[in-house]
Amino acid sequence: MSDTVSAPVAPTRQSRGETTFFKSAATRRYFLIFLQITIVVGLLAYWEIGARTGYISRFLFSSPSQIWDVLAQRMESGELFNDILTTTEETLIGFVVGAIGGSVLGLLLWYSKFISDLAAPFIAAIGSIPVLAIAPITIIWFGTEMLSKVMIVAFSCVVVSLTTSYRGAQRTDQDLINLMRSFNASRSAIFRKLVVPSSMTWVVSGLKLNVGFALIGAIVAEYISSDAGVGHMILLGSSNFGMNIVLAGVALVMIMMLVFNALINLLERFILSWERK
Repeated sequence: MSDTVSAPVAPTRQSRGETTFFKSAATRRYFLIFLQITIVVGLLAYWEIGARTGYISRFLFSSPSQIWDVLAQRMESGELFNDILTTTEETLIGFVVGAIGGSVLGLLLWYSKFISDLAAPFIAAIGSIPVLAIAPITIIWFGTEMLSKVMIVAFSCVVVSLTTSYRGAQRTDQDLINLMRSFNASRSAIFRKLVVPSSMTWVVSGLKLNVGFALIGAIVAEYISSDAGVGHMILLGSSNFGMNIVLAGVALVMIMMLVFNALINLLERFILSWERK
């Protein structure tokens, strides 16, 4: 039986149309942003109309206009900026201590396979503890001020950053390590000039994962004990059955998360651009 060669499959009409429409990556990006904004505006309009007509319960789901009124009132009184500043400070300091500190520890574990194997089960055990369980203990140990919140945020981040950075260090090309050793490079020189740069992609991935964990840790810490912050705002609203206050706090958390993600993306671009030089 003779071999048959199948003809190349022509691009479908849909793929040809998409290729023609998105002539550049910028066009596709702007179109996606337009669609995302349209979806958000459409959902908010449906929510507001449903609340005004009685189709959606205002008691259970509030409405966009009520949420905006809460934000405007708290902005006018100065409480909104104080809440955002408090939560941001707790998140950023705890993120630096936990995520960046954990990344440094994970990279340093490259120096000793014995110590890393010895510490592995303890790291896994610590990582299995939910932040909600450790929060009350942290409040008892460190008090109700900023330090306890920072420690809870750091605890939320440290294990993920430690494991991802260590895994990145272990993935360093062994041939390159052997090449540097053949030139009598010291262990610290190999670590600084090869292991750390080659692990940056893993380190940044750990930082991106930990942004959400850090913000969640700050909110949980404010649930336990606080007199300011977005978590305190949400707790205050839930205790008074004020769904508009609760959802206003949730909206703030979402906005803060988007801002933090944007900052981490800028950091990633900077590190990768520096890595290519």
